[in-house]
Amino acid sequence: MALLRNAYQESNLDGVMCRTLLSVDWQGFVYDCDFNQMLGLPLYEGHRPRTHLSQLNFGALEGLPIRVADHCYGCTAGQGSSCGGALGT
Repeated sequence: MALLRNAYQESNLDGVMCRTLLSVDWQGFVYDCDFNQMLGLPLYEGHRPRTHLSQLNFGALEGLPIRVADHCYGCTAGQGSSCGGALGT
C-alpha cells in the first residue's frame, strides 16, 4: 500500500472511471466503480443504504460524493488506471 500511496499522481483524478462511469451489479444495484462493487461499497445517495438502477435519479448524480478508500490509490498511482487503460501521457 505504501508503494501505491507514494506513486499517487493528483493529475490522474480527472480521468478515473468513478468520475464519469457507474458500475451496476447483476441485480441492478449501482456503484461508483468496479472496485467498489467488488468490495460491497454502493453508490452513496445519502437517504438509502444502496441504490437500484430503477431508483437512480440521473439528474442528481453530479455532485454526489464518490466513495473512496485505500484501494483508490490503484487508479491514481503512476500513469493511473481506468477501464480504458493507463491515464497518463
